[in-house]
Amino acid sequence: MAPTQQTSPTKGPSSWPQTSPPSLLIAVVDLHPLSWSLLSSLSPGPAPETGEKDKAPVSPITITEFATILMVFLNAHLASRWGNEVVVYGASAGKAMLLYPPPEGEDTSSRPSPNFYRPFQLLDSRFEARLKELVEEPVATEQLNEPPSLVSALTKALCYINRRKPAEAPVSALTAGDAPGPSGTSNPEAPEARIIVLNATPGGTEGTGETESKASGGGGGQKGYVGLMNLVFAAQKIKIPIDVLTLPPESTRTAPPIFLQQAAHLTNGIYWRWNGRGGLLQYLHSIYLPPPSLRHQPFTLPPQDAVDFRAVCFCHNNVVDVGFVCSVCLSIFCEVRPVCSMCNTRYNIRTLKTIKEMAAGVTPIPLPATILPPKQSQKKAKPATNGTAPAPGAAAAAVSGSAAAPVVKTEAEDVIVIDD
Repeated sequence: MAPTQQTSPTKGPSSWPQTSPPSLLIAVVDLHPLSWSLLSSLSPGPAPETGEKDKAPVSPITITEFATILMVFLNAHLASRWGNEVVVYGASAGKAMLLYPPPEGEDTSSRPSPNFYRPFQLLDSRFEARLKELVEEPVATEQLNEPPSLVSALTKALCYINRRKPAEAPVSALTAGDAPGPSGTSNPEAPEARIIVLNATPGGTEGTGETESKASGGGGGQKGYVGLMNLVFAAQKIKIPIDVLTLPPESTRTAPPIFLQQAAHLTNGIYWRWNGRGGLLQYLHSIYLPPPSLRHQPFTLPPQDAVDFRAVCFCHNNVVDVGFVCSVCLSIFCEVRPVCSMCNTRYNIRTLKTIKEMAAGVTPIPLPATILPPKQSQKKAKPATNGTAPAPGAAAAAVSGSAAAPVVKTEAEDVIVIDD
């Protein structure tokens, strides 16, 4: 009897999810007046060099145009599946407020239109009215220098998700067939929550040396670093992805918001930076419209930029390449201190000189442009040999045929622990 060769199952339409749960999309919109003043006055970049293909020029975008694009994207989310919901928070200078849906107890009665889908009508009317109130509200001069309250808005978004989260079923009530679905619960109709941050504030000016180390990390500025990291860890624990779309393009010569980039990386979200050449609605539909349960099959994620894992020192609120961490309270400082300013711990003075010498020889690690995802090697089926040993040539061919894809590895930032 001739030996039969078994074929391994390949990934295809048969392995795609048959259905996806309803999706709860919470959008956090940056409405800082100074940021939108920068975006509305974008100037075209330098002319392309000779021989290069002409690109679309960098075009400015106003808050009115962005609101129209955002409403189309949110309506597309509502229309993609029955049961999808939308929540919008606005973050301005020093304050954050709920834009949609209206708070409980507020009069939401409106005359339904027979030619208008009711969820579209409610979203367009309520969101436009609340957005106009927030934009037209006068802002004090001293508040303009404050960063947008993205941390406050993200905290409210997590609280909203916690209130809407259904009660977990007891372990005894789960049977063998009631496996947790994509939303993390045994109920297939439980909403799948996610957060998208539409950031309009740049991370700071680009530069080298000391100028680059003092660049802002975005997401509420350096002062909001601790609060942002705390809510990122909370979202990571409850498996809530945080997607980030930053609007200031590279033509503004500003650095990306590294803290929001870290938030997207730690929560398995998507980070993307707009190039300023139009097509913003297409970016939103092609990258951010699929829910997390459909992003790997049948859709794929775009290549992500290399993540900058620098932190902020607690003494000067600067982004540092080399930090000194207290061994007691884990506070980060940009310079060696004999006494911790947070917990008042006194360190051994004889070790401070050694720590300074160690820090002098450390150089920052350059980051690549992008990080390639590792290639998943598929296991090949072993041919049936009827009890005989396989030929050595076949084994060598199988090993040489599976070449691993190159992976760019980034090392962790240099941290020196100050021991007491």
